[in-house]
Amino acid sequence: MAELEVSVYCYWNGCIKYGREGVYYEGPAPKKIIVNPKIALNRLLDEMYVLTGVDVDKQRSKVKIFGRYPSVVGQSKFQYLLLPVVNNSSLETMLEVPSKHPSVKIVELYLEVKSEGVTGPAACSSKRQKTVKVERDSSTGNIGDAAVDADMTDNVSGSNAVAQVVNLAGDKELNSGVPKPCLSSLWLDDHDLRVGLCFKDADELKKAVDWCSIKGMQKCVVRETGTDECMFECIKWRCKWSLGAAKMEKHGLFEIIKYNGPHTCSPIEPENSNSEFEADEIERLVRRHPTLSFSELKKWWKANIGYELQTWEVRAAKEEAIKRAFGDQSFEDLPKLMTALCSSNGLLVDWKYDLFPNPKFASFCGVFWAFPQSVQGFQHCRPLILVDTKELKGKHQLKLMIASGVDAADYYFPLAFAVTKEVSSDTWRWFLTNIKEKVTQRKGLCLISSPHPDILSVRSQWKEPWAYHRFCLKQFSSQFCRDFSELESLLEQAGETGQKEEFETHMERIKKENPEARRWLDQIPPNQWALVHDGGRRYGYMDIDTTSLFAVCRGFELADHAVTGSVMLLFDELRNRFDDLSHFSRGSLNSGHVYTKPVTDKLEEFRTATVTYIVMPLDNNAFKVAEPAQNDEWIVQLSECTCTCGEFQSYKFPCLHALAVCKQLKINPLQYVDNCYTFERSYKTYAATFSPVPELAAWPEASGVPRLFPPVIPPPPPPPSKVSGKSQSKATPKTNNKKS
Repeated sequence: MAELEVSVYCYWNGCIKYGREGVYYEGPAPKKIIVNPKIALNRLLDEMYVLTGVDVDKQRSKVKIFGRYPSVVGQSKFQYLLLPVVNNSSLETMLEVPSKHPSVKIVELYLEVKSEGVTGPAACSSKRQKTVKVERDSSTGNIGDAAVDADMTDNVSGSNAVAQVVNLAGDKELNSGVPKPCLSSLWLDDHDLRVGLCFKDADELKKAVDWCSIKGMQKCVVRETGTDECMFECIKWRCKWSLGAAKMEKHGLFEIIKYNGPHTCSPIEPENSNSEFEADEIERLVRRHPTLSFSELKKWWKANIGYELQTWEVRAAKEEAIKRAFGDQSFEDLPKLMTALCSSNGLLVDWKYDLFPNPKFASFCGVFWAFPQSVQGFQHCRPLILVDTKELKGKHQLKLMIASGVDAADYYFPLAFAVTKEVSSDTWRWFLTNIKEKVTQRKGLCLISSPHPDILSVRSQWKEPWAYHRFCLKQFSSQFCRDFSELESLLEQAGETGQKEEFETHMERIKKENPEARRWLDQIPPNQWALVHDGGRRYGYMDIDTTSLFAVCRGFELADHAVTGSVMLLFDELRNRFDDLSHFSRGSLNSGHVYTKPVTDKLEEFRTATVTYIVMPLDNNAFKVAEPAQNDEWIVQLSECTCTCGEFQSYKFPCLHALAVCKQLKINPLQYVDNCYTFERSYKTYAATFSPVPELAAWPEASGVPRLFPPVIPPPPPPPSKVSGKSQSKATPKTNNKKS
């Protein structure tokens, strides 16, 4: 359409000059062409080459185009600046002039050809100072050749160059050495940004910076620092990139007045942008306050960043921040952290290390610790302790040891921890001794562990009646199956049943299948692995669920084995767990709940059961409970809290058969429920609170602990020498034990 076309005057074979209104061209009369305002630069070049007679094939790369761009300096007054037309964006900027400034009817374009040894106004190189050919106007006293700060390149990927306007504002400004204001297009790379670059308004400046960030896979934030002023900063606080701009009175444009670049941070992958930003921001806080809780970090984020994070997002961000901040000097920082936790929360600690010749230094061997909040809470748990170990990933090959109780709701209750360079009989003796001396002196404890010989060699300190040692059935079965794998199912059935007749039946089948396997089992007291002979010490716990047991220690893997950071994350997990379960228990009590889920589930199972039980009294306050449909019968003795099914005495609350007796006698079955299953006990278990830990700068120096270095890892043993098959069978006896 005609109204969309733009009149363009093309000048060449002359020179650029500067007068009172800014840039103008002196030379032969221009030629006029009519173009569409959306014309592509390549198409315009073709028309101008035809118009001027320049040899397209030989001269195209040497020809540069400039536009006479109006900058408003007053009402209906303009100062004309020189705009290099180097891409479609800068061409569109020039062709929009008549529509944005109706008083300007014609677009003026200047054509310059780069000759040998002379650089025209739009010529580009990697040097910072450029020479622009401009004649002195005798009437105004303006200069001829001027040095201007251009920062342009011959070939920028995807755009050919950066569109900039050179402001030839007079002798004083040109010779002052101050970078000259240059109007920019919106197509920029980070290295194109510089002091003196100008934009029509703040919006175009922001778009240009945003485009640089998108192309460079970076992110920045803008802050309004005053009227017509703004400051851009990289979202990564460790990156030094920043840019400041302001609207200048002398030309009315937004000009970059401060620039510190390029980015010193790594590019952000799009799929990781949010998580990296969260970790970066939280790292800045964690380096000062490394033990802030998840809830405290959530509040800080909401107050300072402006939106809310989920707990799992805060946890992930803090784990990454801890890994960055404390991964390098983990062993050196660990004594200070333990001292800070000791002074603020009363942490119980015991160290193992090998001194160097200089006793101020030592290699790390192990550290045991327990929080007094756990020690206090364990008094209200069942008299049950489960222990296990786990190999940690990382170059130091450390081992994590844990001791846990069981709370009223059947959750593992973290009690004590240790990190060691190895697990041996000496290590187990040290760990179990610390539990006995520092953590609990309760009598009648049941210790559940692996049947590993290292543990068996030191269990003398856990003798009856002070303590009772039991095996994890799964780990015991694993040991048994090294030699008798075909009998695994029978062994597990024998271990899990609570009925004596069933146990004897399974054992006879094992003997029939493999007499050697039965002789192997007869060497081990059945009360250590069989539920029916347990005497109710286990509370029904036959196996150790290692995934749940070590769930609170997830930081030891996610922090890539940085021990100091892992302990910080463990402190977070414990504090968070105590808070959550304390609130839940208090809420349950306030809602009128008395017993936890294991008991209420059994009561509900009995209430909704369709089975009809027949109860008949026997001598000695015993009752026979029969189920005619299954032809089964059991003997219940309420006074002794036992049933021949085995559940009553194992779990210490009535089984279905005992509940049938209570219903028949119209007595309250809750009198036979162990108090360890009440919400009151649960609330007391998690009632203790954790105190804030001082910020990192206030951590006290560790007294009595030398400066620790990573553990010394002994070289692996040499491979066994090769022997003949016959000799090997004689030299390698069959063993029943293997490290867990």
